[in-house]
Amino acid sequence: MSSLEIRDVRKSYGAAHILKGINIGINSGDFLVLVGPSGCGKSTLLNMIAGLDTITSGELLIDGKVMNDVHPSQRDIAMVFQSYALYPNMSVEKNISFGLEMRKMPKAEIDKRVADVSQMLQIQPLLKRKPSQLSGGQRQRVAMGRALVREPKIFLFDEPLSNLDAKLRVDMRTEIKKLHQRLGSTIVYVTHDQIEAMTLATKIAIMKAGVLQQLGSPDEVYNAPANMFVASFMGSPSMNLIPSKLVMQDGKLTASVKLKSGQELFLPLAENAAYNAWQGKEVILGLRPEAITDPGSAEATSKLLHQADVLIDVVEPTGADIYARMELNGQDTVGRMRANCGAIAKQNAPVTFNMQQAVLFDPKTEERIS
Repeated sequence: MSSLEIRDVRKSYGAAHILKGINIGINSGDFLVLVGPSGCGKSTLLNMIAGLDTITSGELLIDGKVMNDVHPSQRDIAMVFQSYALYPNMSVEKNISFGLEMRKMPKAEIDKRVADVSQMLQIQPLLKRKPSQLSGGQRQRVAMGRALVREPKIFLFDEPLSNLDAKLRVDMRTEIKKLHQRLGSTIVYVTHDQIEAMTLATKIAIMKAGVLQQLGSPDEVYNAPANMFVASFMGSPSMNLIPSKLVMQDGKLTASVKLKSGQELFLPLAENAAYNAWQGKEVILGLRPEAITDPGSAEATSKLLHQADVLIDVVEPTGADIYARMELNGQDTVGRMRANCGAIAKQNAPVTFNMQQAVLFDPKTEERIS
């Protein structure tokens, strides 16, 4: 297990700036997920950690040692690729052991490591097969086994589940989570899937156009997003971002929103000194779908619940829940409710707003007001 520090790392190809001063630090045993839309630079950053791509400027440190000019083979890093990258002419057993054989490790130690990893990943019956005889999930297990058997300082995963079907992706996600809990290894994992990021990470780095938007725990990036991009990228459905105005009502600062009917709601805000400067000004009100729900599902311990009858435009059943769509200040807004709450499309329904979960953003800078 090893710590990793990325200090003001930049990457350019001529005039094209791919990474623009990335600063990330993780401790030994952390599970860091790099997430963001296609082209944001996350795979480029992963390749630089692996030594497969050069750093234009800045420093990359593993256990406090600068690794910028260290050859990939000397970094003690193992990488699992999206394409599995297995040798088609070798058996599963040979694929797993090949790297150790190249390092001239004693055969007895190689056999022990292969046996241990095969048992851990439950691929013992596959050892004599060739990759062409395996399913996608089995190939991914073999690729993971090849990385695990080396017992490296850091594991790197480059979108390892993107080629799998939805159910298998969920199953493999669970296996990777269990693996991390069992080994306590330091892992850096690249994905564009924010659900993978939320379920696997101890720390998430959200990137956009080569710029780090936020680094934090899953709870931090979900409940206290640094800006509107993070708020809209993390979560499914994403956070509702509703244009609003802060006004005093009955001696309390509230966010004013209008319903489709023209009725004005004054949604109470938590006490926050930063909010006071925005009285009378336009803001963006951020509310997760679960903070807009039926009264029976509202968080009982919240001290900032506000209930109103709201016209439901569309109801989207998902099984245990429904997503109820409504209009607030002309903005399509989604709430998450119990399936049996009685909400019906084109009819009014009681809706509870949990304003303890509200966050506010500056509409010009798009940064969170805090």
